[in-house]
Amino acid sequence: MSSLRYKIGISYFLLVCVSLASSVVALYNFLEFQSSVGQMMRENYQGVLSAEHMSKALDQQQQAQEALIYVSVPIGGEPVQTSWKDELNLTKGVFQKNRDDFILWYRTATESVLVATKPPVLDSIFVADSTYLANSDSLFKTLEVRSKRSVARTFYERSLKPLVQTLKGQCSRFLQFNQAAIVSADQRAKEASNNAAFAVLFTSVFAIVLILFASVQVSRTIIRPAEKLTEAARRIGQGHLNQKIDITTNDEIGELGSEFNKMTERLRMYEEMNVSQLIVEKKKSEAIVASIPDPVIMADEENKVMLMNQAAKRLLQIDGTDWQGKSLGQIVSDERWLKLLSGGGVSAEELAKRDTLLSIQQPGEQALYFRPRQTTIVDESKNILGVVTLLQDVTRFKNLDRMKSEFIATVSHELRTPLTSINMAVDIISQEVLGKVNERQRDMLTTAKDDCERLTKLVKELLDMSRLESGKYELKRERINLRLLVEEALKPLRLQFREKGIRLETEIPADTPEVPGDQRQLSWVVANLVSNALRYTPADGTVTVHSDLLSDSVRVSVKDSGRGIPPDAVEVIFDKFVQIKQSTDATPGSVGLGLAIAKEVVEAHGGKIWVESSVGRGSTFFFTIPRSERSS
Repeated sequence: MSSLRYKIGISYFLLVCVSLASSVVALYNFLEFQSSVGQMMRENYQGVLSAEHMSKALDQQQQAQEALIYVSVPIGGEPVQTSWKDELNLTKGVFQKNRDDFILWYRTATESVLVATKPPVLDSIFVADSTYLANSDSLFKTLEVRSKRSVARTFYERSLKPLVQTLKGQCSRFLQFNQAAIVSADQRAKEASNNAAFAVLFTSVFAIVLILFASVQVSRTIIRPAEKLTEAARRIGQGHLNQKIDITTNDEIGELGSEFNKMTERLRMYEEMNVSQLIVEKKKSEAIVASIPDPVIMADEENKVMLMNQAAKRLLQIDGTDWQGKSLGQIVSDERWLKLLSGGGVSAEELAKRDTLLSIQQPGEQALYFRPRQTTIVDESKNILGVVTLLQDVTRFKNLDRMKSEFIATVSHELRTPLTSINMAVDIISQEVLGKVNERQRDMLTTAKDDCERLTKLVKELLDMSRLESGKYELKRERINLRLLVEEALKPLRLQFREKGIRLETEIPADTPEVPGDQRQLSWVVANLVSNALRYTPADGTVTVHSDLLSDSVRVSVKDSGRGIPPDAVEVIFDKFVQIKQSTDATPGSVGLGLAIAKEVVEAHGGKIWVESSVGRGSTFFFTIPRSERSS
């Protein structure tokens, strides 16, 4: 068998050889090009630089001489009181420095001419510079006597100045010589570059031809059989399991084709065995769902109904089987139910906080109440496949709760009259209207008075709760200044804070907008939350009342530095008759209705109330009030 690995290895070997040859040719030509450019730089760049610096040095020497001949100010500064000898020495120093620079750059120019023939102009520069140096020495000797400046000036104009111009012209010719050499070297570099580009282009074209040839061979060996396998696999994915591929190569691809044919045969066998099992399991699932007494509805990711039991059909008044495959909007008209069943209405977190109940009332029948429970169906990639909604029928529990509330309201109402009479009787006896009272009797009367007040408070809370739950309490709709409301609510509590040594802080911004609501009820909510914080905060602690703006509401928080609330108690703390106490707590007259009433008041205003707490780190109670009227 001719191995596929052998075929691919031969192809890659040829490609590597071609690439290596192309790289060697390109490298050779680039090295030639680099050598040409380097030669140009070595031969001519230093010559150009030397010619420019020699001209500059000659200018500096000439300026030094002219400064001494024509100007009375010394070189390098303002007029000072110096002798002629000092001026002469200073000028000669400047001249000598630039003279040394000229000689240094002349040597550099001479040494830079290594390959090309030495230009005659360098010899002319040397001869002219020697003459210029000798004449400069004569000039300085003449200037040793200050009175001979006119003689020196004449000598400079007739001899030195023309000689300097000659030297500058020779330096300019040397510069032009090097520039011409650079142009010539640039032409040679371009020729080398063109040759390198042509060689690289030729080798690249040759490499491309070989690569195309190798690609055709690889396509015949691998890609075409792979395409056959892909097409067959696509058909199998579409459910056509009777696929076979005809691959006659004697390599690994041929073995793969043989194994693929065996796999399709086994898949066809498995399908025949499993179809009946899937039908049985499907019927079992449908039977289980149908036996559930509560309504069950399942919708896919496109909100199309996939499954529904008889209880759901009766609830939604659906007949027949034409509901299958239809969207929820076609079979459900109530907007609340539509949002819930599509999974976009109430989140799991909101359901846990508010314990949402949905009601439905058929014409001429009693209202039914359901508590929704939803489960999302996901695949292995966490993609949502559908939502299963179970509507737990809690009508019986709702009726029991209503009956309990009505019973409590009736009992509480009936207790108010005797409690009022007992309270008046205790007051009359305590005031000794009917005769003297001794100390033991007064203690008993005080105890009876406290018990009456505790019972009166309990009856009041029970009645308030009953009215709120029944919806009979009419909330006032007035514009409330939240800052003033908090201040009024905290006034009766400030003395208790001072006596217990606890700091009370308020952080209500002055620009907090007014909110609609019942001022008395909301003031009671703030006072109740702050009173609870006071009760469970130790001395030297802090209680903070804070407010901030949300997009559509105002959020108020009451934060304390107390002992905190256990995690298991956070879930039930807003329930009726729930108290989180320790053995050392003493809260006479409290039966656990305060937070339950606060929850009813806040929700009646269209807001939410919740708590965040951890043991040992204090608690923070939050509630929100909408900034505009609720839509009914």
